[in-house]
Amino acid sequence: MPPKVGLNQYSAANSAVIVVLSVWATVLVLVIFNASKLYSFALVLGTVLPICIYATGNPRLCLLVGLVFAAPLGLSINFNMVSHIGGAPSYSIDAMDIFLFPLLVFLLRDFITGSRRKIRFSYVSIWWVGLIVLGMYSIVQGPYREFTTFEMFRMIKCYVLFLVIINECVRERHFEYVVWALAASVMLNVLVGYIQFILKADLGLQALGEASPEAILGANYGVYLSHESAFRVGALMGHPNLFSAYLALLLPIFISLLYSRYSLIKKVLLSLVSLLGGIALVLTLSRAGWLAFGFAFICLMAFVFFHPYLRKEYLLQKGVMLVGAIIALVLASGAIIRRLTQSDEGALDFRYEWMDIAWRMIEAKPLLGFGLNSFAYHMPEYTQYSTGRLIDLFGEVWPVVHNIYLLVWSEQGTAGFLFFIALHINVIWIAIKNLRYRVSDKLFALNIGALCGFFAIMIDGLASFFIRVPASGRVFWIVVALIVAINYWNRHNAHLAVSSHDRAT
Repeated sequence: MPPKVGLNQYSAANSAVIVVLSVWATVLVLVIFNASKLYSFALVLGTVLPICIYATGNPRLCLLVGLVFAAPLGLSINFNMVSHIGGAPSYSIDAMDIFLFPLLVFLLRDFITGSRRKIRFSYVSIWWVGLIVLGMYSIVQGPYREFTTFEMFRMIKCYVLFLVIINECVRERHFEYVVWALAASVMLNVLVGYIQFILKADLGLQALGEASPEAILGANYGVYLSHESAFRVGALMGHPNLFSAYLALLLPIFISLLYSRYSLIKKVLLSLVSLLGGIALVLTLSRAGWLAFGFAFICLMAFVFFHPYLRKEYLLQKGVMLVGAIIALVLASGAIIRRLTQSDEGALDFRYEWMDIAWRMIEAKPLLGFGLNSFAYHMPEYTQYSTGRLIDLFGEVWPVVHNIYLLVWSEQGTAGFLFFIALHINVIWIAIKNLRYRVSDKLFALNIGALCGFFAIMIDGLASFFIRVPASGRVFWIVVALIVAINYWNRHNAHLAVSSHDRAT
């Protein structure tokens, strides 16, 4: 009798699943034929993807890879959307949320059931949560409460992303999968960028993050004050400057891993991603991106040539890298020199003028600032322009200061600025502590690359607000999470460090 009861229960469960799937299939067909292509695609993807993930046999790892790959994509459903620069313009459900939410559920389940003793938070959390708390103050004081809430919602999602990554990356292979997911996302963007450059036009992929045709025309015109003289690629990152910073952040990771014990085929793939990404970086015509990557590359070479663990290793690769870098610089010198010497000076003049505006705002409210995500709305009274003149110059959407440090300082005051600087110092300190370990030469190299990419974003931040843009900000937090997760991994495996050190020396 017991087996028959179990069989009946099993059959009933199967019948219920079949009924539910049949109803859902009917709904899906109706929606596909009646809804817009974007929503139809999202529904089909949302149906097929869970089945594919389950079929892999390791859904958790598959979700981690999907999370990292989807993070740079602009595909999202937005609520209360308002055209706005300098922070989140809406509440949003992003493509990465399909992967983020299940991983968060897995994490909480492990903690509740006791299979995980504690959840990692890291001291880095203190500074970011501090900025979020200051955002709550901005909601209380107003007057632009909705814009503050938009940005706080984005910041909280970035924090959850950070927590998931540092808790999910507990084995060496987890880090490797994250790296390859980042490489895949870079290749997708690079290929889109190449097609844009060949066609000298957008591809109609605005739903995935591509800039609008008007934004592309503006970016091109702003180089030499002519629509015909230059074409800047932005791929799916929304703007050429953002794409260049994205590459400056990630390319050092792929280059650094060439100085590890990856197999030859993997090093060939990493070299290909680095080479194609480097060419795309040139095509962005972004001076800030070039400077950021150049600084990161110099730092990376300094680590590779002078760190005790690497000083006497990979001599042939170091020579090839230097020769290749010199050849690449010579080949790109024409475009670089022209961009540096013949570019419209108005872009720099604008940046300096808005930096002066930001400083006057800081002087007006030095302690707690004007409120998170509200720079553009408080800025007019500190400019020499009337409201009508600002509309003539910029239309209805006004720019913010292109300097992340001044943007944070003017909006969240000295308190927020100190939190922001402390976050950067904390991340750098963790990465430097990681340099004492070489338990895994792959994670050692990954840490160096991530640190150099982090340096690149710090330099780029002098001329942009990369981490305030939703898609690019998510990639920034993935790299920060990798540095922190490597530190946890190193401390957990510190007992193996002695033998590793012996092999290195």
